Amino acid sequence: MKYTLALTSKTRILQAMILSMLFSASGLVWAESSSETTKPDEEQPVEVIANRLDAAEKLGKSIYIGDVVITQGTTKITGDQVSIEHPLSVLESAVATGKPATFKRYSLEQQKWLTGHAEQITYNAKLKTLLFQGDALVEQEGENSIQGPEIFYDLTQKTLRAKGSGEADQRIKVIFTPQTPAETPSTPTPEQP
Repeated sequence: MKYTLALTSKTRILQAMILSMLFSASGLVWAESSSETTKPDEEQPVEVIANRLDAAEKLGKSIYIGDVVITQGTTKITGDQVSIEHPLSVLESAVATGKPATFKRYSLEQQKWLTGHAEQITYNAKLKTLLFQGDALVEQEGENSIQGPEIFYDLTQKTLRAKGSGEADQRIKVIFTPQTPAETPSTPTPEQP
């Protein structure tokens, strides 16, 4: 009887050790994968999918044609044609054209998506700026949107500038979405039960 109890205790200890090792290993894997996903987009690999490619590798320039999709981290650019400058295999800028060309990027800081589309989008990865030209629209998830012939957006400063003209179809249009106050849970004070 004593022997059975001792074996059961040893078995439980062994099980606890194995579970502990498994949880530790899975924690390391999770930590590695989560640190990979929290890297800035600029430090992530660039993936390009297209129907055709014309490249001048020595010049660091490529033109992708046909259903182009470029992804780097959370940044995604699509277009009928995209010209990329990539000296030393580092994405410096991309000019996407399409009906429409699109841009999408997740802001870890704001925990929201920035999306936009236009006939032409110029993305300067080095300066972290976007220029939307021709029937442009830029929206922040759940917030405001702006529409016009030309919109410039600075991803670092979170500033934008829009240009229009006096013509009715060439003016800018801004939609402000009212923010509902966030419900904050009441923190009990020492006097409260």
